[in-house]
Amino acid sequence: MKVEVSIDPACKEPKVTIHTDKMTDEIENLMQCIASAEMNTLSVLSHRGVEFINCGDIVRIYTEQKKVFVQTMGGIYNVRFRLYELEKKLNTQVFVRISNAEMVNRNMIIHMDISKTGTIGVELKGGIKTYASRRYVTKIKKQLGL
Repeated sequence: MKVEVSIDPACKEPKVTIHTDKMTDEIENLMQCIASAEMNTLSVLSHRGVEFINCGDIVRIYTEQKKVFVQTMGGIYNVRFRLYELEKKLNTQVFVRISNAEMVNRNMIIHMDISKTGTIGVELKGGIKTYASRRYVTKIKKQLGL
């Protein structure tokens, strides 16, 4: 893959153009990385009001009773986004969708127990344990390079 950068003082906003003969998974991942590169913080709701947390501090994002929650080592917060919206906004190289109701930060994964029945138990930092849906096992293995 060739990468070119052109410096133009008249340019007010960076623009990325990809020239290719066909759409591949690599190109799609590159597009998602570029699009989500700017999102470093996420606005969340707590008992103190609106707070901004660093996306790298997020352990997991999950839904419960039709609400979306963000869990960090410091606590659990409510967000006004839907899980699919956050999946599009956050860096796909960092966040892995493990079920219809949950995404995890791959940097927070301590241990994954891949059973012979196809389920994956996921242990995260802070003693958090969760499970990946069978539907997502293939996608998770591909994203994590397993």
